[in-house]
Amino acid sequence: MQVGVHLLLFLVQVLFASLAIVGKIVLRDFPAGSIVLFRVVGAAIVLLLVKLIWTRRWVRDRRDLLGLAALGLLGVVLNQTLFLIGLSHTTAINATILVTTIPIFTVLYSVLSHREPASALKFGGIAVAGLGALYLIGPDRMSLAPELALGNLLIVVAMFCYSLYLVHSKAMVMRYGPVTVSAYVMMFSAIGTLPLGLSGLATVNLAAIRPVTWMWVVYIVVFPTIVAYFLNIWALRRVSPNLVAVYIYLQPLFTALVAPAVLAGERVTARAAIAGAAIFLGLALVIYGESRQQREVPVESMPGE
Repeated sequence: MQVGVHLLLFLVQVLFASLAIVGKIVLRDFPAGSIVLFRVVGAAIVLLLVKLIWTRRWVRDRRDLLGLAALGLLGVVLNQTLFLIGLSHTTAINATILVTTIPIFTVLYSVLSHREPASALKFGGIAVAGLGALYLIGPDRMSLAPELALGNLLIVVAMFCYSLYLVHSKAMVMRYGPVTVSAYVMMFSAIGTLPLGLSGLATVNLAAIRPVTWMWVVYIVVFPTIVAYFLNIWALRRVSPNLVAVYIYLQPLFTALVAPAVLAGERVTARAAIAGAAIFLGLALVIYGESRQQREVPVESMPGE
């Protein structure tokens, strides 16, 4: 299995984790819906331009167009919107814990839908990495108060939507390539985010926004959105959705390691070291399980787009 794929998946989680920190800065001046709008519309414009330069291949099959629209709905519109609404009705700790359900949903759906064979190594690796992530976050801090139930449910649904997006993206990427799929997914996502984003943007005095805030908005559009989503889709052409999903467990670890550098009073703890070891052990088991399956059932190499 290519080492480069794992390095890029590692980078994807670094970029996604950075969004939590940068997003805090931008949220001082913009409502959440507007940030989603900037992310998705900005990414759609850039990716469509890249597609025009890279390849002139267009999707004309109506079923595939509906499939790409569904991917945009699941992976971006519903995932982002339900997560933000859910976050407003629950705690940040609850949200962080519930994000770790993505790999579980992904592997279960992959196996139940017969897209991936069951594997003890993969299940074991996901369990070990998941326990490491939960230990790091601290499940004892999760609140199950009745007034938070709606928020918790919405975030779980958002994570399930993203799992469906990961699994169903695989076939589309194999057919059309990462550039085309990324461009179409973001284009359809942009259409879906317009109503919520524009309504939030109408309440903002754009002339009063500081230049540094606009710089962070550009960062959010380019790195945790365009680069991260494209690399995730590129990786899906080469490895299983289960492996892509399990890398999500690195996000809370990165946050715990970066926080001491940017937040006063934070430090790297023994808890983070133990959790990090468990997460990387779990990743190693999943990677080994994936490589064994590829040896047993060789995967044909696909030409680049």
